[in-house]
Amino acid sequence: MKQFKFILPMLLVIALVLSTTAFTRAEDTREGPWQADILKLMSEDNAPKSTSIHYDLSLSEDAQIERRSYSQELVSSKGDVLNVEFRFVLNGITMGEGQWTTVEEWLKGIVLGAVQNVRADSESLANVVAESYRARRAAATPGETGLPAWASEGLLLEDVVATVPYYPELTLDVNGSATQRLQERLIQLGYLEGRADGFYGANTRAAVMELEEYVRELEQDAIDALPPPTPTPTPTPIPTPEPVENTIALAAVAPVYAPQPTPEPTPAPTPYTVVDGVADGLLQAYLFSDDFQVCRTDLKSGDSGSAVKRVQSRLNRLGYTTDPADGEFGGGTARALRVFQYYSGMDETGIADAATQNRLFAADAAQPDNAMLSLGSSGEAVSKLQKRLRVLGFASIAVDGGYGAGTQAGVENLQRYMRELESDALAASGTADEGQLTVEVNGVADPLLLDDFYADSFPAIPADMESGASGRDVVRLQRRLSMLEYYYGDLDGQYGAGTAQAITAFQRRHGLTETGVCDHVTLAALFDENAKKAMKPYVLKVSIDDQRVYAYAPDANGDYTDLVRTMKCSTGRNSSPTPTGTFQDGTGPGARWHYFTKFNCWAQYAYYIQGDIMFHSVLYGSRNGRVTQSSVNHLGSKASHGCVRLSVEDAKWIWTNCPAHTKVIVY
Repeated sequence: MKQFKFILPMLLVIALVLSTTAFTRAEDTREGPWQADILKLMSEDNAPKSTSIHYDLSLSEDAQIERRSYSQELVSSKGDVLNVEFRFVLNGITMGEGQWTTVEEWLKGIVLGAVQNVRADSESLANVVAESYRARRAAATPGETGLPAWASEGLLLEDVVATVPYYPELTLDVNGSATQRLQERLIQLGYLEGRADGFYGANTRAAVMELEEYVRELEQDAIDALPPPTPTPTPTPIPTPEPVENTIALAAVAPVYAPQPTPEPTPAPTPYTVVDGVADGLLQAYLFSDDFQVCRTDLKSGDSGSAVKRVQSRLNRLGYTTDPADGEFGGGTARALRVFQYYSGMDETGIADAATQNRLFAADAAQPDNAMLSLGSSGEAVSKLQKRLRVLGFASIAVDGGYGAGTQAGVENLQRYMRELESDALAASGTADEGQLTVEVNGVADPLLLDDFYADSFPAIPADMESGASGRDVVRLQRRLSMLEYYYGDLDGQYGAGTAQAITAFQRRHGLTETGVCDHVTLAALFDENAKKAMKPYVLKVSIDDQRVYAYAPDANGDYTDLVRTMKCSTGRNSSPTPTGTFQDGTGPGARWHYFTKFNCWAQYAYYIQGDIMFHSVLYGSRNGRVTQSSVNHLGSKASHGCVRLSVEDAKWIWTNCPAHTKVIVY
C-alpha cells in the first residue's frame, strides 16, 4: 500500500511536463535577419539536441532546500558521447558525501541498466531513464540497504536532461578525457602539435582559437554565397493635376510624392562564431561531425598562411617530412605531398587540392612504411638505417640512434649510388635525360628512398669483382673493408693491390680461400652484419696516472683481455699533455732514428699514434750516440712534450710487433 501511495503521484507528475528542445547557445535566441553560424554549416541530424523532463515539485515558499546534480556519460555504438543529468532538490534534509556517493552509484546503475536497447536520441534516452528511475524509486523501501534517504520525502527529482551528442564546454584548466578527445581531433586536423595529454593549457586554447577563426571564414563563405539583396523599390510619384479653367497656371510645378517612411537598412550578415578559445558544445559537434569542412581552397607552391601550416603539421605527424611547419609552401612541402599522394594512390601533383586534403586529414590517412628521417632525428628507425648503411658499405658510423653528420653523409653516399643506378636504367632504356632522375642527393632519408633501400630488390651484395675493377661497387667494397679495419687506403673506386691485399686478409680471417678476388662467397660474408673486424696482434693502452703502457692480446673470444707486456713510460708534462682518447688512424712504425729539430735531440723507433704524437725511445744527444741519462731517470713520470717515451727495448718491441692502425687508447 505504501508503494501505491508513492507511484500514483509520480505518474501524474511525469505526465504533467515533458519538453524537448533543440540545442542552442544561450545568447543565440534572437529573432532577426539570416545569420551565419555553425548550424548553417552542419546537418541538423548532427547538431546536439537536449530533451528535458521537468517535474513541478510545488514547494512551499519557506522550504529549506539544497540542489544537487549527477551526470552520467555514455558512448553510443557509433562512438557518439551521450549524457544524462539528474537534478535534485533536497527538501529539509542534509546528505553527507558518503551518502551522496551511494546515491550516485545507484543512479549510475539506473542509467546503465536503462539504455541497453534504447535508440540514441535525446527524447528516447530521457524517457527511458525517467521511467527506469520512477520504477526503481517506487520499489525502494525505508529499510533498503545503503539508501536510508530514499524512503523519505526529502530527496526530490526536479529534472532529467538527456543530450545527444554531448560535448561539455571546454576551456582553460578543464582537464580530462573530453579535453584529450578534443586534442586528438585538433592534432589530426593540424591545429595542434605535440601529444594529447588531456590538459587544456595555452597551446590547446591557441589551437581552438585558430579553429574558431577558420570556422568564421567558413561562415563568411556562406555569407558570400548568398544571392544579392533585392533592391528597395523607388516610390511612384503622384501626377500633377490638370490646370482648371479661369485659374492662373503655375509654372514648373514639381512632381508631388506621397509621403513614404524611410526603410530601415537591413544589417549585413556577419560570422557568428566568437574567437575566445572556448570549445563550446556546438563548436565540438561540428568539429567531430562528418560535415566538418577540412579545407576552403587548394594550396600550391608559393602559398602561405595557417592553412599551409596545417597541411605541413599533418604531413609531419604522418611521417612524410621532418621540416617544421612554418606556413610557407615550398619545395619540401610539395615533395612531401607527392610522397603522400603516392601512398594514397593519387596523382602525384604536389598540390594540396580538396581531394588530397580530405585524404590527408582523414583519421585513416595513409602513412608510409618508413617515416622520413633527417638531421636531428633519433630513435630505433635511425638505428635501423645506420646499421644497414654500415653493413652495406655506405657509412663508417656507430649505430647510436642519432641522425648526425655521419649518418647524413652516409645517406648522401646511398643517394649518389641509387642515382647512378637510376641513370644506368634510363640509359639502358634509351633515355639519357637527367631531368627524369628522381633521387635527390640531400642527405634526407625520405620514405621512398627507405622503401627502396630496405627492399629485397636492392643490390645488398654487389656483383663479383677482382683486380682491375672500378666504379661505385668498388667504393662500397673499400668503405666496408675500411670500416672492418682491413683497408686504409683512399676510397678511389680502383680495385688495386691494396684492395686485393685487404680482401686476402679478410678471407684469411673468415677461413675462406685466400685469392684476393671478391667472389660471391666473399662478398656475402663481407656485407653481412656478422663480418669480423681485422685482428691486430695487440691493443695498446696508455695510463697517464700509472705512467705505464699495457699491451693486450686477443683471447679465445677475440676480445683484447690478455695482458702480455707492461712498459714504464713518460707521458707529456702538464704544460704539454699527451692527448687522451682512442686512436687508430696512425701510420704506425716510422723511422728507426727520429730527429727532434725543436729540441735538437734524437730518439729511436718512432711509432706514430696520431699526427706527430708518437711512441719513441728515451732521448739521445746525437744519432748513434749515448742516451741522455735524465730521460732514462724520468721514466715513470710526466716528462715529455706530448709523446710517449719508453725504454729502448720497449720502444723497439712496439715498433716491431704492432702494425699500422693498431688501436691505442690513452686515458
